[in-house]
Amino acid sequence: MKNSVIKLIKHMWLVGVCVACVSCNGDTLLPNASGAANELLVVMDDADWRTDGGRALFDVLTTDVPALPQAEPMFDISRVSHSQFDQLLHPTRNIVMVHVDSTRYTKATLRLTRNKWARTQAVAVITTDNAAHLQQLLQRRQRVLIDFFVDAERERQIDYLKHNINSTALQKAYNKFNIKIAVPSSLNKYNESDDFLWISNGSGTARQDIVIYSYPYTSKQQLTREALIAKRDSVLCRHIPGAFEGSCMGTAVAYEPPSFEEIWVDSAYCAQMRGLWEMKNGETMGGPFISHTRLDELHNRLITIEGFVFAPGRDKRNLLRQVEAMVYSVQMPQDAMAITVVAPQQ
Repeated sequence: MKNSVIKLIKHMWLVGVCVACVSCNGDTLLPNASGAANELLVVMDDADWRTDGGRALFDVLTTDVPALPQAEPMFDISRVSHSQFDQLLHPTRNIVMVHVDSTRYTKATLRLTRNKWARTQAVAVITTDNAAHLQQLLQRRQRVLIDFFVDAERERQIDYLKHNINSTALQKAYNKFNIKIAVPSSLNKYNESDDFLWISNGSGTARQDIVIYSYPYTSKQQLTREALIAKRDSVLCRHIPGAFEGSCMGTAVAYEPPSFEEIWVDSAYCAQMRGLWEMKNGETMGGPFISHTRLDELHNRLITIEGFVFAPGRDKRNLLRQVEAMVYSVQMPQDAMAITVVAPQQ
């Protein structure tokens, strides 16, 4: 009997070890990350938070989101000291941990980690010997730190979209452009013509729209900011008229022209613009937009995918980041099949 009990205990211990290994290496037993989108927890002791280094960190994490009509911070920040950072807070979706200790560190370093205590979690660990070195690190690595958490939020949103796809919108985009795009069921209003598709949620208070259009590719000059703005204004003015005669959608360029950046999406070139749209010659309407213009190598054409938001009197950061995820979710005809195309249900 005694030997049987010992064997049982050993068996249970081995099972526990195996479970622990799966949890550490496969992340299968990790909880889901908790917290609302675009929230970030700073773990930093009070005395360090009150230094110039702490202030610099706060300023970096709450810098204004670009291309919004009003100031909104990159993230909503909360903070706890290291002693308050208990197991209940471990699964928080976005965490910045700052350790300031001159007895352990001689310089400032930044380490970025995924899935440390929870699935889809993003954790940045900063170690430094003093506040001055922390400031210097943030000056050098500000873009890296911000992009790490913005990318993590986008990946979470894309994953959500891929599991909650509007199959009708997906099929329409595939039939017209041979692309795959993850659009949620809330965007279920459509307007289309040759080489143009407009998908919207139709909301009067928090409107989100996706427009897709294509045109022949002739030269790299089509991918300059000036050329993209001219094409955008031509297409949208033709397809999105205003309530008054002669009014239509266009790009707001008078005060802050759209930003232009050459990026890589799915290892392929992409011309990205961020800016503000407005209704020309009519209503006082406008909001932020993001657009991607990419080359369809199989059909020698450019395809522009744009997301824009209209939400008067409301914050727009989260709404814009949601449509941004839709734009980033696009798979071009030459790309690997990443989203299954299914026929819309009758």
